[in-house]
Order: sequence, then C-alpha cells, then structure tokens
Amino acid sequence: MLTLSCLKDVENVVYGPEKEIVPQLAADLLIPNLGEAVQRFRQSPVKEGLLLKGGRRSSVKLFIPDLYFGQHIDMGENVWLYLGEMSPAYCVYQPWDEPKEYV
Repeated sequence: MLTLSCLKDVENVVYGPEKEIVPQLAADLLIPNLGEAVQRFRQSPVKEGLLLKGGRRSSVKLFIPDLYFGQHIDMGENVWLYLGEMSPAYCVYQPWDEPKEYV
C-alpha cells in the first residue's frame, strides 16, 4: 500500500534522473511510451495519480507525492513511479527544473 511514511524512508526509494530511470523501467515493464506518459503527467498532474498497464501483468502508478498526500516531503514535487509494495518507489527528476509547490 502506498503510504507517506513508506516514501519518507530512503530505504524504500530510488532517486535518479528521468533519462536514466525511465528507459530501463519502460523496457522492464513493457510500457514503450512510459517516457511520454511521465512528461505529459508532469505537465498536467492529477491528485489521484495515473495508472499505466504494462506487459506480463505489470503496472506503474505515476504520482506527485506533495499533490497526492497534500503534504510536502523531500523531492515530493517531482513525478514518482510506484510499482507496488515489493519494489522501491522511483523519484524521477530533471535537474534543471524549478520545483513546484503543491501544498
């Protein structure tokens, strides 16, 4: 289950540049347009996030923690990818972006 306390624990999160993390996850999850989906979601985020289905019964939830939980966490203004309880959450960022305030 996706919880704020889980995301605050650095042991449960992988932080990295979008250009490094997203292509690998796209290949692993069989979601060829994952990069485009992340960019569109960043431009027009929704509070409840966005669920994308991949191949081999995989899926990923795109969300912005500050918007989703209504509370700021470290790097919470970025798009995150959640694959489920057995995987870490991925915080993907673009180093040149100015942070947005969602709280």
